[in-house]
Amino acid sequence: MRLTTTSLQLAVPATLALAWDVAFAQATIDLENRYPSVGAIMVWRVDSAGKPVELRGFASGILIGERVMVTAGHFTAPATALGSLPPSIRMFASFSPGDARDASSWIPVLGHATHPSMPHCPPPPQCDPTDDSLVAPLEPGIADVGLVFLAQPPRGVKPARLAAPGTLERSGNAPMTIVGYGTTTPRERGTPPDTGIWDGKRRVRTSTLRRVVDETWALWSIPSYVCSGDSGGGIFLEASGEHVLVANVSDGGRDCRRHNNNNRLDTGTIQDWIRAVAAPRR
Repeated sequence: MRLTTTSLQLAVPATLALAWDVAFAQATIDLENRYPSVGAIMVWRVDSAGKPVELRGFASGILIGERVMVTAGHFTAPATALGSLPPSIRMFASFSPGDARDASSWIPVLGHATHPSMPHCPPPPQCDPTDDSLVAPLEPGIADVGLVFLAQPPRGVKPARLAAPGTLERSGNAPMTIVGYGTTTPRERGTPPDTGIWDGKRRVRTSTLRRVVDETWALWSIPSYVCSGDSGGGIFLEASGEHVLVANVSDGGRDCRRHNNNNRLDTGTIQDWIRAVAAPRR
C-alpha cells in the first residue's frame, strides 16, 4: 500500500504553527563554516569548449569519504537511469559556505550512484518526493539516497561521520541541525528550480525529531524551512561534542514548510549499501 505524507501528517492548529515559527528560526547562513562537510552539487550545461554556460539544477550533499558525497536519490536517479550524462551536461561540487557559484571552488563530479529502491524517473521537477505520482513521500522500502564521486578531495574538509545504526531510535525528541544550500522561496508547482534566485549559500536551521517511521523514513518538526536545493543536505545530531550524520534531506513540501520527511542514514542496511558502492571510490 502506498503511504503518503497526507496519511501521516498531523493537523497543526494555527496557534501551534505560530509557536513553532517563533521556536524554530528560519534558516541562517553558515557564516562560521561550522558544517564544512556539507556542499552544493550543481548541474551545468556546457558549451563545445566545456565552459559552463547555464545552471540547470542544484542540490546539497555531505562529504562522507575523501571523494564521496551522500545526497538525495531523487537528485541522482535521473542521471543513473541514463547511465551517463550527455557531453553537454557536467556536474560540479562546491564546499564554499558563502558562494557555491564561485567557479574557483568547484570540484568536477566523476560519477554517481542511486539506491536500487529508487524508481527510474525523469529530471526534476518530476522526480521529486513532493510529486506523489513518482516518488511518494514516506513510501515504505524507498530509500531516497544517492552517492556522488568527486575528482579530488576538497581541500581542508574533514568527512562527516555517519551515526551508529539505530541512533534515531535512541534520540527521543532531540534537537538537530539541518544543513543545505536551498533557496529561501518555494518554486511554482510543476516548474524546475529558478536558478536565477539561488545565491549559493549554505544555510542551517534547528529542528526536532518528531517520529521514526520505519527503517527508511523519519519526521522532523515543522515548519521545516527546507526548500528547493536542500535535497540531500545533512541532518546532524550533536553527540559527545561531535556532530554525527543521522539523515539526509528528502521532502520539505511544496511550500518549504509543512513537510519535513527525511531519509535515514543511521541504519545498517543503508550504511552497508554506501560502503559497498563507495569502497572502490574512496
